[in-house]
Amino acid sequence: TDLSVADTNGDGYADVAIGAAGEDIGTVADAGAVWVLRGAPSGLTATGAQSWDQNSANVPGVPEKGDKWGGQVRLTDPNRDGRFGLLSAAPGENTNDGVVWVFSAGSGGVTASGSWTYGAGSLGAPSADALFGAAIDE
Repeated sequence: TDLSVADTNGDGYADVAIGAAGEDIGTVADAGAVWVLRGAPSGLTATGAQSWDQNSANVPGVPEKGDKWGGQVRLTDPNRDGRFGLLSAAPGENTNDGVVWVFSAGSGGVTASGSWTYGAGSLGAPSADALFGAAIDE
């Protein structure tokens, strides 16, 4: 559904975050998933690839039909340490209210440990059917 490219572990090679909003998790249709492929001297590699969905350890929430988690993904470096963390949006979360997950990054790349969420309600805005996270601009 979406791609974002940046260096998640500070090794000087671009990594790729891949969002798949239509990914079924078990029998849960369109719950969504996200992968991060590592960059290496010869290009992208599956070695060290990471995968998350809302059933993954340290990822808040549970997969629900139509969440569309990974509908938007962005690798961001708000603290400017050279390691890009991950924003993953689920615009269908909570019957189309929408939520964004925040994953940090360290020397090993993106990690779900300590991840957290925010939505329109977190920002004091109306949340009902907001589709929050349906678009995350660079």
